[in-house]
Amino acid sequence: MNRRPRKKGNRVKRERRPLSGLLLHPFLLRAVFIIVVAAAVGLTGVYLYGRAADALVIRNIRVVGNKHFSDEEVVALLRIRRGESMLRISGRELSERVLESPWIRDVAVRKELPHTLIVRLREAEPLALLNRNGRLYILSRRGDILEELSETIAFLPVIRMDTLREDLLREALKVAAIVREEGFFSDEEVEIVAQRPEDMRLKVGGLTIMIGKGDYRKKLTRLVQLEGEMARRGIPAGYVDLRFARRVIIRPVKGRM
Repeated sequence: MNRRPRKKGNRVKRERRPLSGLLLHPFLLRAVFIIVVAAAVGLTGVYLYGRAADALVIRNIRVVGNKHFSDEEVVALLRIRRGESMLRISGRELSERVLESPWIRDVAVRKELPHTLIVRLREAEPLALLNRNGRLYILSRRGDILEELSETIAFLPVIRMDTLREDLLREALKVAAIVREEGFFSDEEVEIVAQRPEDMRLKVGGLTIMIGKGDYRKKLTRLVQLEGEMARRGIPAGYVDLRFARRVIIRPVKGRM
């Protein structure tokens, strides 16, 4: 067999660029320069931040708006120490720590450079005591339980409930607010017995006052007027029913008439 000779194609030889030429390419040099400058700036920033963090430390903590809490108690809620860096703490995180206490309604934490932390807060106002199954709790105006007590605080009305119902508690808190705001029975211990709204009653010393639901301010004002009349007539009342709009039922103390 005859074999035909293969034709060799024309091959174009490419010129190889030296590695030094690639390394000295303007684009590559510019990129390297930018990286070096960015790294230098970053390291400088980290260094300066560290120096500033060490210099801007907490030396003063000023608490504004506290009535029931002492300054030391508020600082304890922050869980920070004097000497910590101002730059390494978060105002939002500090606020969340303070709000963990049910006594605190609102709080704002502000840094006043170089060394002062200002904590401005608004506390919950205690309105009454809740007596539930023999245990006492301080209640705020909103009905939040602030803390448990081991003994009665004389200046707060006591709400006694066997079953904790939100609607019933809300009505009892309205009565407690009016008693405190208007100064009714200011020198005596007041107990608000809440079993049903229509049968709500107050116990003030030896006097039982049936107040029912609604018009609490009007009913208690009427009672004050009646007390003056009963005192003039020498009637020692032991029971007063204010639930009706056009009549008041008064029963004297047993054995005193």
